[in-house]
Amino acid sequence: MASTSTVKRLRAVEESPNWLELPHELMANILKRLGDVEILNSAVKVCTTWRRIGRDPAMWKVINMYKPARARNANYDLEALTTQAVHLSSGELIDISLEGFGTDDDFLYHIVSRSSKLNSLCLTNCYNITGSGLTHVLKRALQLEKLYITYTSSIKYNEVVVPNCPHLKSFKLDKACIYEGIVNDDDALAIAKNMPELRQLQLYGNAMSNNGLKAILDGCPHLESLDIRMCYNVDINGNELKPSLERLKSFKGPNDSTENCGFHPRVFENVDSDDSLDYYFDGCGLTDDDDDDDAGFYIDYYSL
Repeated sequence: MASTSTVKRLRAVEESPNWLELPHELMANILKRLGDVEILNSAVKVCTTWRRIGRDPAMWKVINMYKPARARNANYDLEALTTQAVHLSSGELIDISLEGFGTDDDFLYHIVSRSSKLNSLCLTNCYNITGSGLTHVLKRALQLEKLYITYTSSIKYNEVVVPNCPHLKSFKLDKACIYEGIVNDDDALAIAKNMPELRQLQLYGNAMSNNGLKAILDGCPHLESLDIRMCYNVDINGNELKPSLERLKSFKGPNDSTENCGFHPRVFENVDSDDSLDYYFDGCGLTDDDDDDDAGFYIDYYSL
């Protein structure tokens, strides 16, 4: 005769839910919480049900691929996993975020060319993307409404990286390095000209002057939120900009606190705009990641 404890264990097993019988939508929601890397590397290999869910294009409408700053030697190829996820989306991709690995112009072009519905693109510390390449790539992103570019260090501080995106509503361009004493309104003038539908704008550490800021305020009449922290060439104390700034719902000025913003650009004084690229990398705190399969330059911005 079975003991009481054995009977209780058997009953517990019989009463346990069969997780494979969960509705498809609920299981997909659970798996998505693992993160995209874990889904492709592990979850789809567990059973046929999970593999079927992992191949559903609906799972890949939103893709978030990143390399943790403390795990640069992870034994997986983020570019290959991203390619797989984009292909699985079957053209349904609307939102993609790439962070901390060597995505280049050609790879980004491949993503965008297969994603006609792309609405949001966020690039953080993607150290092989150039300004000219990004501008070319985004000519195919006809539905883009959100574009974030943060610490993309291969883009030089004096290079314009503002593509012609007339439908863009939210734009961030956060510089890896700030060079005091250099004034450059090219980004600001390009934004004013090419982004008339902007609602949210963040230019963290930009070299623009009051002229550039005025151009943005005049050229983006729907602007509601503006963040120009560490834009030290801008003086907001005069009366010229006051009426335009007062119509904004949210505004952060050059000297507002950067606490909890998640990153801090390096600031350099009296730098000649003709300095070599090597100096640019050295000055930004970039290092040659010899042990990484994605050999190149990165900024460990979590440790700044």
